[in-house]
Amino acid sequence: ALTYEDVDPIFRRFLVNILKREHVLRIVDIFAIEGYKIIFRFGTIMLCFCHAYMEEEELETRESFWAGVRRVTHSNVFKFDTLLKQSYGFNGRKYKSRRSFPRRKFIQKVMRWNERWADQYTTNHILNYSSRPLGFVQKDIPIVLAKNASERLSLAEFLPFAYKATKLEVIYSTDVHGRSLELFYNRCARAKHTVTLIEVLNSDIVIGMFATEKWHKSSKVYGDGNCVLFRLKPDPVCYQWSNEIATPISKLVTDDSSANVDEALDIKTEAILGHFMVGKDNFISMGTNEDGTSGLRLNEDLSKGSSAKARGFNNDPLAGDERTEFDIGLIEVYHLLREMDGKAIDGEEDIWKGMFD
Repeated sequence: ALTYEDVDPIFRRFLVNILKREHVLRIVDIFAIEGYKIIFRFGTIMLCFCHAYMEEEELETRESFWAGVRRVTHSNVFKFDTLLKQSYGFNGRKYKSRRSFPRRKFIQKVMRWNERWADQYTTNHILNYSSRPLGFVQKDIPIVLAKNASERLSLAEFLPFAYKATKLEVIYSTDVHGRSLELFYNRCARAKHTVTLIEVLNSDIVIGMFATEKWHKSSKVYGDGNCVLFRLKPDPVCYQWSNEIATPISKLVTDDSSANVDEALDIKTEAILGHFMVGKDNFISMGTNEDGTSGLRLNEDLSKGSSAKARGFNNDPLAGDERTEFDIGLIEVYHLLREMDGKAIDGEEDIWKGMFD
């Protein structure tokens, strides 16, 4: 059967981008009972139906095709309940005994054949899904730090799976908008998922972070475990967050005075572990430590930064062990656009969040 990793991109990139929310949730309900055959059945009947109502010019390119499919599925001619019945062989009066759609056993047979073929003819090399770089959109603000394809390929490998098929668009640049934390917050106010690239002055080093919430001033921490710290160049490396505590603080305490002290310290460790994003009047940071240092921290005028190993991310100092504090050159912040229709994913409600946890 299809695993969560298999099903997640089908829903996120195919059904969610095409159907109305209530229709997607209906398919999720059916999937929970019927299994993966609903995806094949309904996907086939839906595309056949949409093709009949699409204009000739909508069939010319990939982008126009999917835009046409979405137009039909959101129009008055699209009857979800009727198509759902037809996908199971209903012809308007009764269900056909011999359905024109593949049954579960047939699908399983095809999958087994393909698996045998793959074992015989493919190498042991593990294919990476991110075999091509992220795209980018060049508008009024020039893209500088991620213009090279090699750098955008690294970013595609760093991002969580759901965001690999996206394009970058600059929403903030210190060269264009000015250099202050207030300007940073204003430009990022509507961008839920952002990639921030930071040029380390007087070097060829570019470091950055992927944020899963809007950057804003708050007395509380925010973000989640999909946040990422990375060095883009030289020697690209990515640090994903993990809830594993490498060394509990209680293990570092040599004094065996009290178990209560150990317990309190471990609670403190857990709290520090959850410091994904911090936004204050005078700094922003991602990841933190008990001594106050951060995985990546930028000051209020975005002229100086620092990086240390942060609990949860377990990263090396991003600019190198000899550059735990550094001056900042150019900063660029990008939001993410869907590859299919070019629309921003910012602010969209994630209807899958927590569903498969």
